[in-house]
Amino acid sequence: MKELSEILDKISLIIDSYESGKFISLNDLRTINRQLSCNIYYLTKYNIEYFNEHNSIIYNEKTTSNAKAVVKANNDVPELRMTRKILDAAKAVSISLNNELSIMKRD
Repeated sequence: MKELSEILDKISLIIDSYESGKFISLNDLRTINRQLSCNIYYLTKYNIEYFNEHNSIIYNEKTTSNAKAVVKANNDVPELRMTRKILDAAKAVSISLNNELSIMKRD
């Protein structure tokens, strides 16, 4: 499995390239959209791992309240929130890419 830092770096590079506007051809947009989609998939695998780890902490914390267990899990697995937020943002960029591709196909 790809390293998390490698996935995050690749997503950032793709988004930086897309934002710059240098990808104006249909083929270039298809390429970066494919790359972004694949990296969203890889990041989702990490997100699932962190989610399971987070839930395990909550489930196994028997000595405190559920609210305290959630706070402990949030502190112990901050990657869950980070990956969730990046996934949301990356999906929004992917939707934008798809919209732009659709417009270019019609023209």
